[in-house]
Amino acid sequence: MNIQTANRLAQLRKDHNLSQEELAAKIGVSRQAISNWERGEASPDTDNLILLANIYGITIDEILTGNPPKVDTMPDASPSQSSTHEQGRDSYQFNQMPSHPSNSRSFWIGFPYPVLCVIIYLILGFCFDAWHPAWLVFLTIPIFYWLFPHFKNRDEKYKDE
Repeated sequence: MNIQTANRLAQLRKDHNLSQEELAAKIGVSRQAISNWERGEASPDTDNLILLANIYGITIDEILTGNPPKVDTMPDASPSQSSTHEQGRDSYQFNQMPSHPSNSRSFWIGFPYPVLCVIIYLILGFCFDAWHPAWLVFLTIPIFYWLFPHFKNRDEKYKDE
């Protein structure tokens, strides 16, 4: 890591009135890791950069370069369109979960199908000693996640009519 980025990390922490211990607790790393980042002896990994960006309310690009990202606007775009684009960038949350309608089909979209596959695999293996062919159950996982969003979209289309 270069010294400018290390200094920027230290300055951002100080600007937000955080000690190294407080920042380390928020991110889930040691105080020594924060110290190493701020001295330029180590670099935060991508996950930690995302967490730092969320804590400081800036982009990863701003952490690494110090420059705010450029917003690409079309030459004929009206000012209201460009402000909407900027607002969308600022209001994005990494931990937002998509909202699903509360019907019986939304249960299957959020259902942990891979867990069910493991259970079926273990039952077939232990009860029927079918370990070798039972692995084929795992091939159904992508099919499950491919089919159910299609059913959801179809149901919403018919609901609108």
